[in-house]
Amino acid sequence: MSTLTLTLDDDLLAQVEAYAQRTGTDLSALFANAVRPIVASERERRPLSPEVTALLGCITLPPDFDYKDYLGDALSERERI
Repeated sequence: MSTLTLTLDDDLLAQVEAYAQRTGTDLSALFANAVRPIVASERERRPLSPEVTALLGCITLPPDFDYKDYLGDALSERERI
């Protein structure tokens, strides 16, 4: 285990300490849980395969396209079948 010193303004530190107390964790665990997903997502980024790269830009969607709405509609339609 290593020791790390962070500098936070007093207000933010008070908020973080209060959050840690409410959630029953300590500041070290809170910090580790906050940065772990950031590091993991960076590590998991891999170059796209040539097949996927070839598909980039092959369709154009309207600026207001919401894929979640579209997916919800498609799933609802599938359930009706």
